[in-house]
Amino acid sequence: MTSPTPIEGSTPEKAIRTLVSLLWPLLVSLFFLQALRLYFAQVYLIVWAALFSEPVDLSGLGVAMLMLLSLLAPLLLPLLRRLTSVSTIAMASAIGVSVARPFLSANLPFGAETAASCATIAMYGLFVPAYLEAHHAAQVPRSRRGYLVAGLALALSYDMGIRALGGSLDLSLSVQWLPVQLVLSVPAMASAWVSHRRTELSDGSPDLKRLPSWAGVLLLSGFGPLLFLEYNLFMHASTVSRWVHVDYDLMAVLIPGATAIGLLLPRSKALQSLRAVVIENVLILISVAAFLWYDGWISAIFILVGQVCVVLNLRLLFRLASTHVFRWKTSTVVGVALALGFLTMFVLTFVLTLSFAYAYTLDSFRGTEPVSFLIAAAFLGATSSAASLTLRRVESPPRELSWVKQCVAALPALLALVGLALHPTVNPQPSEPSSLTLMTYNVHQSFGMDNKLDVAEIASTIRQADPDIVGLQEVDAGRVPSLSVEQILSLSRGLNMHSAYGPSWGDTYGVAVLSKYPIVEQRRYLLSSAEQQRACLESRIDLGDQTLTFFSVHLGLNPQERDRQLDELLVYTADAPAPKVLVGDFNANPDSLEIGRILEQFDNAFAVAGSGDGYTSPADAPKETIDYVFVSPDISVLSAEVVPSLASDHLPVVARINLQSP
Repeated sequence: MTSPTPIEGSTPEKAIRTLVSLLWPLLVSLFFLQALRLYFAQVYLIVWAALFSEPVDLSGLGVAMLMLLSLLAPLLLPLLRRLTSVSTIAMASAIGVSVARPFLSANLPFGAETAASCATIAMYGLFVPAYLEAHHAAQVPRSRRGYLVAGLALALSYDMGIRALGGSLDLSLSVQWLPVQLVLSVPAMASAWVSHRRTELSDGSPDLKRLPSWAGVLLLSGFGPLLFLEYNLFMHASTVSRWVHVDYDLMAVLIPGATAIGLLLPRSKALQSLRAVVIENVLILISVAAFLWYDGWISAIFILVGQVCVVLNLRLLFRLASTHVFRWKTSTVVGVALALGFLTMFVLTFVLTLSFAYAYTLDSFRGTEPVSFLIAAAFLGATSSAASLTLRRVESPPRELSWVKQCVAALPALLALVGLALHPTVNPQPSEPSSLTLMTYNVHQSFGMDNKLDVAEIASTIRQADPDIVGLQEVDAGRVPSLSVEQILSLSRGLNMHSAYGPSWGDTYGVAVLSKYPIVEQRRYLLSSAEQQRACLESRIDLGDQTLTFFSVHLGLNPQERDRQLDELLVYTADAPAPKVLVGDFNANPDSLEIGRILEQFDNAFAVAGSGDGYTSPADAPKETIDYVFVSPDISVLSAEVVPSLASDHLPVVARINLQSP
């Protein structure tokens, strides 16, 4: 009787070898994913500021174009390969990523932080093609080839787990994470060095198939739309939960689990067949359509299935790169494909962002939110289907999974479960209201005057004022330009306040209300908008002995548009039961016709009992008043003030009021 073949990693020595080989692609990929998320936010801020300035700031757009060059770093591989070996390039770039990444958690000035994110991304762009050539089937044993795709898939999962610990906040980009990041960078560098030292080249495998270089570039460029779909949909529970209206905490556990399933499914000929790959991509397309146009758990289930299929596509593309030889060097083919894919990802993300910012660019971008998603799904489907046709000629022996990989793959879901257990339950216990403190705050998507996204600083500003009810404007809940943070959830939990949300665009940007008292009813109104879509949120708040009607609104920039929006808004407020409050960013000065129209129904709290000049914008040098707290005539205003803070580009207005007895 022949003894069974030992499973890889079944002995302590093999387990350690597997862990070391897996560790550096996993950690380096994790650092890249975190840097890329910050990179998107930085490009957004720079381009937004350039477009919003009058005239357009061409130097700002030039900086954005320089940042784009970091995505094209893989094109340098042919030059670098003349200087040293690809295994040395892979090791050096992995160490470079590990050295640059801590600077993203060091609270550096915006410019230095931007340089660090670009450096991290550029070096990862060198790492991937160099690693794939250094560990190609033509040079190393078969057992060494799958660690990069496993590391990247696991990095996606671990990134989700870490964010779940922070309740969608990106803990890894906060200064509190810096000690952890330094600890993680050490094993990343050490395992890269150890793996490089014990790489042994062989004479190659005679059964490799040839593929034209241009075909390899086109097929492998599918990595770009795959990353776009991950960042804007699949890998962020915050985005999914808001778009399809399901529980965030549960999705934060299920999405890492779906990612692990996609990685751990045994490799088989059936999964690589054209029929299977077409079915997988049809499911991805269905999940994208469900994300865009349908709500509820049916959509969430399709998204989870879609995530499994995306990981299978990732495995397919990396297998294509590792089992074929090209006229060009493998690193050149993969490098050109990676640069093309990164460029595709950038353009798709930019177009998606402009579908929100069309008011400041081209009106033709209005309503184009689905376009980027559908193009990405179609692009990925075409490249992976063509890759499956190519791979059908390649033998695909079953792959045994080590218990080490299985355990490592299970940890992100456990991290999310820990995060779920640690998050506080929103359960405020307000006293009987003898008086109420109200607040309005345009939070500028939680970007402060230093261009840093800091939800904690927004929460601190609100906490210091200690309001009972807050109206918020420009609140993001899962968009890539704002690090995909679920800001409503984070503020609600951090401040222990009930919340209501009124999105004006794509379910992830709009106005909101936070309250210590129960919100018993809410209604969103989309206001007529020729430019950027605006919204109003009406909330009925139970104060115990009576109900307060509270409106949070954000009006447009154009006076004619504001006038049309007030035609609608003042009908909603007139029909609402008293007592009632209207707060928000009205983009109009106190002596404007628009504010005059509002004063026909309401009193301006600051004009009645305010102290100071009342200027609210810009936060670092306020010179105009555009944010207000308005109250119905049956409400007494005790005091009103503008609170100093640099957490946003607006200053909040706080008013203390008395309600008449019912």
